[in-house]
Amino acid sequence: MTRTIRTVIIGGGLSGITQAIRLKKELGDRVQITGSPGGVWRDSIWPEAGVDVPIHLYTLETDLETDWREYFAFQPDVLAYWLRLVDKYELRDSFVFNSEYVGSHWDERTQTHSVTIRNTKTKAQTDITTEVLISATGPLAKRKFPNVPGLKDFKGAWFHNLDWDGSVKLEGRRIAVVGNGSSGVQIVPGLAKLPGTQVTHYIRSGGYFIPKIQREYTPWERFAFQWIPGYLRWHRFGILQEHDRHWSIKFSGDNKQREQDERELLAYLRAKAPAKYLDALTPTWPLGTKRPPLDLGWLDSLHWDNVELVNGALESVDATGITVNGQHRDHDIIVYATGSDIGAHGLGANTRLFGEGNLELEQYWTSIGGPQAYAGIAVPRFPNYFTIIGPNSVAGSWGYTALRETAAVARIVREILDYNLSSVQPKQAVFEHESEEIQKELNKATIAVAGVDNYWRSPGGRITVNSPLSGIGLWWRTQRTRWGDWDAVRLVKGSDGKTRLQHVDVLAIKRRRAAVKALLVAALGATLYKRWDAVVAAFQWAVKETGADKLLQHIRA
Repeated sequence: MTRTIRTVIIGGGLSGITQAIRLKKELGDRVQITGSPGGVWRDSIWPEAGVDVPIHLYTLETDLETDWREYFAFQPDVLAYWLRLVDKYELRDSFVFNSEYVGSHWDERTQTHSVTIRNTKTKAQTDITTEVLISATGPLAKRKFPNVPGLKDFKGAWFHNLDWDGSVKLEGRRIAVVGNGSSGVQIVPGLAKLPGTQVTHYIRSGGYFIPKIQREYTPWERFAFQWIPGYLRWHRFGILQEHDRHWSIKFSGDNKQREQDERELLAYLRAKAPAKYLDALTPTWPLGTKRPPLDLGWLDSLHWDNVELVNGALESVDATGITVNGQHRDHDIIVYATGSDIGAHGLGANTRLFGEGNLELEQYWTSIGGPQAYAGIAVPRFPNYFTIIGPNSVAGSWGYTALRETAAVARIVREILDYNLSSVQPKQAVFEHESEEIQKELNKATIAVAGVDNYWRSPGGRITVNSPLSGIGLWWRTQRTRWGDWDAVRLVKGSDGKTRLQHVDVLAIKRRRAAVKALLVAALGATLYKRWDAVVAAFQWAVKETGADKLLQHIRA
């Protein structure tokens, strides 16, 4: 009887869909996904919402799209692409709609996770038993709001940009946007273009703003993408290389290149920003310390009569508006583009997620100084639990990181079947050594500059988001499973009828299988050349080394 393996994926966005596609190719239909498809691109419906990563780098390498119109695609087209993949791979039946993750417990006796999910409408809870649990909640799952008095006293409409309320009428309203990260600078121009709006943009600091050079692909380019073999993949690789160049600024010791880039971006800021806002917008830290937003019309919008920039921390919110620097301004709508708790949340489910010995992942991370994971995907003492875009995993692009890590996790799950394993987890010593080495590399980088607030750190100051790897380095790292870094066990039944855990040396199995394959190839070659003495010698060696019965087992495997 063929063994099957059940998998539950927490989250139905880009990471969850990609993971489900890869697992379905490897395992068939034994996959369940909490939530509904689309994730952040289902909910990011503000005017002119779109990707900040070139769209060809944001698509699955097995399902490249030849007909993207823009270099940076907009939200409706991005969502449509991922929903097409859901239908292409017949994943809709895998989704548990209107559901959210509540918690999970690892049962060492059965080598399974018991996952509790809750219906978001009825609040009824259901338990699901699964061998493998994968967190694909993405980096933006835990919203952040300013810690100021009166936040909930506001009588108008207010919401986080990642939970955009499409029922709220925007035209003719006084709208406050709080935060000038990547989302904030994207939201303001679209709102300001609506009839009758007055937009006030609250910021705490300036920054480096990279011009977002949007363009449409020409008919010739789209023709080449579709009909010239390899052209689209080469184009995509070129985008990855350019992305790696910008990413390397955070880690490179080439201060001359970074300083040159700083000069160019500061010159761009001086050329585009209104003079009255220039002091508030000019950064006081080196490039790479924070993620620089992409500017597609935001600096231009600061010249418009219906846009005001206010520099300063929010002091309070009341029923009618916001107070900053002692001045109160009335608003009809407040949009909080204040990001997510990435550094502390650890880029994956961890609250009420229990592993061996009833240890909670969030508590474990707190005890070791902040979120950490082996290769960004797994944690010792939490068997068969994997996270996509986990701690210290982001290499250049969130989307590209998710694409590579889902491939690595799918391969591990398949190998659990191939080697008849019950569970796997990274070795504690390997995990600790890798975490230490990562921090050594990151602490050399500009992202480690002290005294600058960014989302890459946990509350204790540990850099928990970035990887020192480049995108190409991540691709290489995810090409194979380093089984010497993993503990693997198999659930076996003893002569007394009781089951117990047996440690498995996967590397030894791989070596034996490779030896048997080599033996068979040698025997076949000797047979073809009628070297019967070589055939006899080969089989005598095999019997001596493994025993005839073991040889047959290896051949069957």
